[in-house]
Amino acid sequence: MKHYSSRYTSADDLVAVIRQRLEIEGWTVNRYGGFSDPRIGIQLMISKASSFFCLRSFGESSPYVDYYSASSIGQRGVIISAASGYSGSAGFTNQPGFQSSPKCYVESGADAGVCHFFVSGDLVMFVTERTGGKYSCLSFGVLPVLSAGSGGQFVTSTESYLSTQRQPLFANAYATFGVRLAHTEWSGWDVGGRTWGPLRPNGQGTLIGVPHFHQNGTSYGSVGAVSRAKGLIGGLDGLIPITLFTEYGGGFAPYAELPEIFLLPMDSFEPGAVYELGSHKFMIFPQYVKAFPADRNYPHFNLGIAVLLDGAQ
Repeated sequence: MKHYSSRYTSADDLVAVIRQRLEIEGWTVNRYGGFSDPRIGIQLMISKASSFFCLRSFGESSPYVDYYSASSIGQRGVIISAASGYSGSAGFTNQPGFQSSPKCYVESGADAGVCHFFVSGDLVMFVTERTGGKYSCLSFGVLPVLSAGSGGQFVTSTESYLSTQRQPLFANAYATFGVRLAHTEWSGWDVGGRTWGPLRPNGQGTLIGVPHFHQNGTSYGSVGAVSRAKGLIGGLDGLIPITLFTEYGGGFAPYAELPEIFLLPMDSFEPGAVYELGSHKFMIFPQYVKAFPADRNYPHFNLGIAVLLDGAQ
């Protein structure tokens, strides 16, 4: 994936940075700007081909109304929702096909930070890096589906607006993952009910996942997708592929696999560093923070994000 990094000074400035980068990458900016009350935030409506997304900064005010509505939840960042089109006369939440769930967002923090952009075609991921070694991840666009015409527009994040719950990226939890499915058995916007990935929460107490089903429990040794990455030949940790399945024909059908984004244990890796594996280069980030001592349990299992960089970088 292409990698860029930019500094930002606030949540509003982060929207401006996102707009500038995506416009360079060929995305269409349908709307950009603030409201009459500067406390409300900055909105950005973008599209590429037939995929539409609505982004908006927030902090002091709720991002789901077009007037000032005081918020004291302590979250600050950029929220994103999928849509099916764009209307110049409609407000933020009234865009055609606007999806109010999941409430994915990337945390900007109250101060300045750094945003790392990763772009590959119509798939985007960015990671914010904040004071104290804290990170937040968001991805959206179109999944590389295995069957053309089966949908794929998606949003996912590690944090959710109005929730203290955190999830691994692409965990397809209802609060942090949504995808548009289009196959013969079911079509529509799914928030994890029909989509399965390497890590998927089932309530708050257990985890299930495909193709490496987990035992009943959220501890490190019970999660197959995590355990299988540890201690390969030479004692090195392995990359965990992000593969998504969908319910089909009474079973699970492979739906999409990300060729450039992986999960991996953070034990031997430093945040933001680039590691070479043969002719390939990977940039590594925590999903939240690199904890000491390592926290191997739910929700992140000490797993970070490994991004395969373009060869030209």
